[in-house]
Amino acid sequence: RTVREDYFGLGAANAALFSIPINVAGGSGPNSGRFGALGRNTFRGPGFHNFDMSLIKNFRVTEGKNFDFRAQVFNVTNTASFSNPGGSFNLATGGVVTSTRNQPRLYEFSLKFNF
Repeated sequence: RTVREDYFGLGAANAALFSIPINVAGGSGPNSGRFGALGRNTFRGPGFHNFDMSLIKNFRVTEGKNFDFRAQVFNVTNTASFSNPGGSFNLATGGVVTSTRNQPRLYEFSLKFNF
């Protein structure tokens, strides 16, 4: 009987032992000798949602001179859009989402004098 060892040398003592078929006649499937069959750029991360809004009001002072008041709100709904998970599975962050891609709700006000 052949005893299969895992990558860490623990064998059957490893609680997370997974079976890799070895010594299979004709290989072990379409990707014989390789681990994984997922193609390049086939993984998709979470979607990105962002809604911005601005309001502009012109105040006329005299002929040819006016004030522009602008109020802008970025990420009005304050929705978090998560980053892609870590792509290197041999690190602690592999497959884990650790940050967001957008900022929280921001307000911006401006006043411009045109002459």
